[in-house]
Amino acid sequence: TSTGASKANILDVDDGVSQLATVQNDVMYYAANGTDLFESDGKFDTFSTVACLYAETCQIIASADSGIQTGAALKGKTVSIGAAGSGVFYNALDILGAYGLDYETDINAQYQDFGDSADALQDGKIDAAFVVAGAPTVAITTLATSKDAYLVSLDDEHIAALQETSPYYSKYVIPEGTYEGVPETTTVAVSA
Repeated sequence: TSTGASKANILDVDDGVSQLATVQNDVMYYAANGTDLFESDGKFDTFSTVACLYAETCQIIASADSGIQTGAALKGKTVSIGAAGSGVFYNALDILGAYGLDYETDINAQYQDFGDSADALQDGKIDAAFVVAGAPTVAITTLATSKDAYLVSLDDEHIAALQETSPYYSKYVIPEGTYEGVPETTTVAVSA
């Protein structure tokens, strides 16, 4: 059954509506600790992990003409950080925080899903977008074949800073050639 994503799936398991659901690892962490998406709901201990299906890579795709090649270069730019309150939104906040950036003051935040983000990048309405999905993912594949785009790498210093505040992330390398038009090997964070 289609649901409202990871938070809804945790709530469905808690309510007994579902016995098995897919959930992002970071969202499970939020639920277990009563933070972020679950700050107003409190802690949940009514679920456990069965398996990891794929690496949930936190990718930042930027238009090639934006000049964004590092996480720090997002400052002052128009960036889609996912739908407000979504898992992507919180991943974006974590990564921006590792670079000392605040989404309310340091970037012009846009709240769009993957498809809308790809369209906005294509049309030049935004400079970059956070896309949290397995790699390759259709939103980036489609964009990269029709517009010059750049997949932003995170450096070791900022991945370490991210892990200090959010221990559910690890370093992950997206191999060269995963996306046509984005030939470089890219280092990203993965919520694992």
